Amino acid sequence: MAVDSRPHTQPDAEAHPQAHNSNPRPRPSSSFRWRSPPSQPDNWVKRKWAIFVVLALACWSFYVVAGRVCTPMIRRYSSTGLGRSTGIGTLVGFIIFWLLMTITYLRMLFTSPGLAPKHVAKSPEPDLSEYRLEEFTPSSASNRLFDDLSDAPEPSELAPIGNLVHDALHSQRISSESGTEAPLKTQKSVRDWRTIDRPVPAVLPNLRWCRHCEIIKPPRTRHCRHCGVCILQYDHHCLWIGQCFFIIFTFWGAIFCAYLMGLLIAVSAKSPGMDGQVLALIILSALFGLFTFSMCATHVNLIVTGRTTVESYSRRDQHDAESRILQQEYGYFFHNSERRKVQKKWREEWGNTPVDAKWVFGTKRELWEQEMGKDPLGWILPIGRPLGDGLHYENNPRFGPNGEWLKKKDWPKELQT
Repeated sequence: MAVDSRPHTQPDAEAHPQAHNSNPRPRPSSSFRWRSPPSQPDNWVKRKWAIFVVLALACWSFYVVAGRVCTPMIRRYSSTGLGRSTGIGTLVGFIIFWLLMTITYLRMLFTSPGLAPKHVAKSPEPDLSEYRLEEFTPSSASNRLFDDLSDAPEPSELAPIGNLVHDALHSQRISSESGTEAPLKTQKSVRDWRTIDRPVPAVLPNLRWCRHCEIIKPPRTRHCRHCGVCILQYDHHCLWIGQCFFIIFTFWGAIFCAYLMGLLIAVSAKSPGMDGQVLALIILSALFGLFTFSMCATHVNLIVTGRTTVESYSRRDQHDAESRILQQEYGYFFHNSERRKVQKKWREEWGNTPVDAKWVFGTKRELWEQEMGKDPLGWILPIGRPLGDGLHYENNPRFGPNGEWLKKKDWPKELQT
């Protein structure tokens, strides 16, 4: 899949709001900060150490396969009984996949993730008096408007996978934020399902001034506290590359690990003994292969659904908020019929449009080409370019101008049919 000059990344921290909590997140005292200030990148060693681990593992895998597996075959003294032709073919196949994996990784390392300050001019802090805050969801708007939430939870390496699993299972787990469980309702206290409103995420004014970069952040841009700069279409900060994320490496990384694991298992099955380094490499290739395959699959899903990892949090939060409302009204185990009626009513009222579909337009193919380019060869080799510029995006007409989630009756008339 094509290397995108912008990461398949996520919106600013406002895009992961505590959507159903009107109180802003308290900012911890600076005395508890263990990391660098958000305006400065983390220590270079802290950001880049994993790169050396990956490169060392790549070199080690080349040594094990070329030096300890294939060379004895080519020189005809391998204990496996496999001959020169097998050794040469195995080595050629390994080198091809090894080069593809390594080249895409290095290309990823030396490609900018899309630094917003290079594309957006600095601007002074806007005056709040120019904006009619009363038109938006109240209470915390004025307090959070310029708060980049630098202390908000950073998406982890497994966040994309976790969010996809959450969506697939449509989990009904109850948020523990309230600290107490709502008691089961008796039949007399059951509320009419027609009167239960759907919880709706808070909406803030479309003003995204970053106090650290001193710019108005473009849509889907977020300040990465590890890199110390705003990143266009931010997805998540990837530990294994020391910057923000690209999808192509996970594709070739998964294929390389699968080939490596299959090759070593086949060779070991024919060998009378087990080489310790071969065994260790089988285990590591299985672990890294599972990780890269999962990351590749989840990011393909994110691309064709028009989301990034941070944006996908809003769907998870919406599920939790709806589950909490239903549990409070109907308890944990009873009144399933009423639950289904409420959920059906919500789907009909909102046109079954997900809460995180603000940037969804066209078909899945169009969404894919927007991120990966039109050339299929560029989808699997590091030669493609996205169609967009990372600054402008087509809005889903099912959402309002400020990103508010609209009911079906408020959609454009041509979409209501």
